[in-house]
Amino acid sequence: MTTIDTRFHGPITISDQDIITLDWEILGFPRERRYILLPHRADSPFLYLQSVDRPDLAFICIDPLVRVRDYHIPSEDIPRDLGPTEEWAVLCLCTIQDAQHGTINLRSPLVINRVSRRGGQFVLSVPYPIHYPLFSEEPSHAGSRP
Repeated sequence: MTTIDTRFHGPITISDQDIITLDWEILGFPRERRYILLPHRADSPFLYLQSVDRPDLAFICIDPLVRVRDYHIPSEDIPRDLGPTEEWAVLCLCTIQDAQHGTINLRSPLVINRVSRRGGQFVLSVPYPIHYPLFSEEPSHAGSRP
C-alpha cells in the first residue's frame, strides 16, 4: 500500500494492483505513465484518471458509450499486445468548461487492458470528432461508423 496525493481527492492509499501503466502515453504527456482511476461521485458517469507521480495531473474521462451508443474501436487501430478486445476498458478524455459546456474526445480514446492494467491513448482511423458535445439530452450517434 502506498499513499499518494491527488488533485480532487487529497491524499489516498492505493495498492500497486490499482496502478494502470500507460505503455502508450497520453498525447502531450510522454513522461507520465502511471495512473489510477478514481470516481468523480457515486452517482456520476465521470472518472478521474489521476497520475500517481504528479498530484496536479488528473484527467476527466467517461465511457464513450454513455454519450455515443454506436461507438466502436477498430481492433486494427490498437496494438495486438494489448490483449483481446474482451479485456479492454475504453475511456475518452473530456474537457469541461462549466455545467452546460463540455466536449469528449472520441477520436483518441484510452484503451486499458483490465487484466494486465496496461494501456494507452490511441488515435483512431475512424473519423470520430475530437470535440463531440458532452452535455445534451440523449445519447446519440457520432456520425461515423467503421
